[in-house]
Amino acid sequence: MFSILTKLKRRIKRLLKVQTGERQQENASLHSKTFKFLMLILFSVLIGVFYQGDSIYDPIDMQKKGEIAREDILAPFEITVYKTERELREEKEDVELSIPFIIDYDSSIVISVENQLNNLALLVDSLQIALQTDSVLSESLSVQIVSKRYPMLSLSGIESVLADDSLHLLFGHLKEVLQNNIYKVGVLPDHFSLPKSRNNNILIRYEHSQKIVNRTHLKPEANANLEMVNALNLINSKTPIDVQYYHRIGKVFIQPNLRINMDDYNNQVQAEISILSNINEIVEQNDIVLSIGKRITERQERILREMIHMQQAQAAEEGILATLIPLMARMFLILSAFITLYLFLYFFRKDIYRSNPKLLALLLVFALQLFLVNLTELANIGFDLSHYIYPIALLPIMITILFDAEVGILSTFVLAFLLGILHRFDFSIAFMTIVIGTIACFTSRHVRRRSEFFRIMYSTAFAFAVFILLVENTKLTPNDDYFLDIGFGIINGILVPLLAIGLLPIFESIFSITTDITLLELSDLNHPLLKRLSLEAPGTYHHSIIVGTLTESAAKAIGGNSLLARVGAYFHDVGKIEIPEYFVENQLGLKSKHEELTPSMSSIILSSHVKKGRILGEEADVPDDVLNFIEEHHGTMIQSYFYNKAIEQGMDEVSASKFRYPGPKPQTRETGIAMLADAVEAASRTLDDPKPARIDALIQRIINDRFESGELDECPLTLKDLSKIKKAFSMILIGSFHHRIKYPSKEDSSR
Repeated sequence: MFSILTKLKRRIKRLLKVQTGERQQENASLHSKTFKFLMLILFSVLIGVFYQGDSIYDPIDMQKKGEIAREDILAPFEITVYKTERELREEKEDVELSIPFIIDYDSSIVISVENQLNNLALLVDSLQIALQTDSVLSESLSVQIVSKRYPMLSLSGIESVLADDSLHLLFGHLKEVLQNNIYKVGVLPDHFSLPKSRNNNILIRYEHSQKIVNRTHLKPEANANLEMVNALNLINSKTPIDVQYYHRIGKVFIQPNLRINMDDYNNQVQAEISILSNINEIVEQNDIVLSIGKRITERQERILREMIHMQQAQAAEEGILATLIPLMARMFLILSAFITLYLFLYFFRKDIYRSNPKLLALLLVFALQLFLVNLTELANIGFDLSHYIYPIALLPIMITILFDAEVGILSTFVLAFLLGILHRFDFSIAFMTIVIGTIACFTSRHVRRRSEFFRIMYSTAFAFAVFILLVENTKLTPNDDYFLDIGFGIINGILVPLLAIGLLPIFESIFSITTDITLLELSDLNHPLLKRLSLEAPGTYHHSIIVGTLTESAAKAIGGNSLLARVGAYFHDVGKIEIPEYFVENQLGLKSKHEELTPSMSSIILSSHVKKGRILGEEADVPDDVLNFIEEHHGTMIQSYFYNKAIEQGMDEVSASKFRYPGPKPQTRETGIAMLADAVEAASRTLDDPKPARIDALIQRIINDRFESGELDECPLTLKDLSKIKKAFSMILIGSFHHRIKYPSKEDSSR
């Protein structure tokens, strides 16, 4: 799965033609400029159209609920305020609740139950008389007769009834219970026959009347059985009876007699809904809409909004241009904000401006930030929460970590401008974005570990709490949700950095932006490539570690990226993993394999470690900023040993290009330092007597050689930088070649 994602990422990078900053050459082609400005226009249009904010067509000075009216406004014409979809839906729900479910009471079933009970009484009475007078009729035959006519009765129940000498009491009490308890309201078939509803009233329709009862009084067949037991127990408390026997006979006569009439209910509901009006109210011409100095209510805001929509509809009749002007104005304001960002990058950060992929990454962060703010606002509809829930700290954190604090702060101001535009020039949102965003930028400047995001969380959450505390206490009217807003701000400050942690690796990987967090992860010597290097090419591994120390020290001395310099040096020779035995540091005193090869073949083998290293790094998902050290640490230097050997063998000097490394030359200060450190470390191993003076002379000679050969022409290293680099190299190498005192041997100590 990981390999599939890695391949997909590479394809995306190739599609975007993503390269690191030093690979992005100034390109004044029409295609490059067109793409750059198409991105600018496209993002401005998309944000202008799809970002909801306040309505696109609403005037920027339109007042809203909770604000103080700045002037008196009279209705210029009759204003019809329509109900919202939500209000209509609530009214329909109220209609459904106001109309009770309709249940038809089937009295024929009650009569049938009474007739069956009476017939059973007559049958049993006649059988009892026949048993006394007719010797032919036996008890078993009597049971069969009753069972055939009343199969729902159990045999034991029939035998008990036939033996009962007080039938008038049994059937009298059962009739009483059925009439007064069971069928007084009626019996439902089961628990699920009546739909659930918040309206507990039920309309029961009889033959010539109807009445409203509470749905709790309705009994399904199972509950009717329990009701019979309770009624018989009540009778037993007054006149002793056999409750179990009575219930065994009486329960078989309970039959559901209530039928829910959903058709009539639905017809009544539809009839009531059909007469509902979609008009909320009508404001007559010259009626007062707003009164100066008074707080605007929700009703007044709706009237004002409807008035503006009617004015816009009238303007639209004059032409489509009138409706598009507000949208076009909004887009041009958004465009002006992004042009400000472009101008800053053009004059002060050309490394970002000339890289279309980096510009795309920057604009995508803006789009992601605005999308989340818009999503939060849409989710807030109906809850009327404050704007302190907007996740405005995401862009400052991500831009600062991906680029630097300078670009992060400028982007924060642009974001504040955009949010102000999109929210009717709301100063409070813009000011909050500037304050919170600036603090988020400063706390995100030096993030080298994931754990440092905790510092960003604490700082952002604290900034939100203090900002809300100060701003809300400057308002004329107190905020009823004061502490709730502080809670939202604190939660916002904690969750946004967590979201940034998850999003940053995506931007780093796709757009080849290398952050300090990534570099620290790569500096782990247990990285698979470095682990292979230590096992398969131990000499090269040891050389890379020392070169890493040299480059880090020198980069720190000139104010460069010391972490990038060290990590890049660790990986600069990973290409030697494939054929380590062809490189002198891994030959361990054995016969050199190059003795059996021609100089040109040896040159090809040595040069191949640059290309192979790049391939290995890409397969291991090493970022381009580090892979550049592999390609640039030799620049286009001639392999002098094999070149001179070729000349000795009679090769034409014009063929010197065959013995050059493929390059390119170092493009940054860090890769330039790595070139010098690589040569200095290798050459220092040839010193027989590594005294400080000799080490200094060696370093100076190598620096002069690289400088005079033009290998440092394309990287911004100055002569002052080279002087500092020499001192840093000297300090490290002199320390590594320090002398120790000679310890006495056992023979010397025994004398």
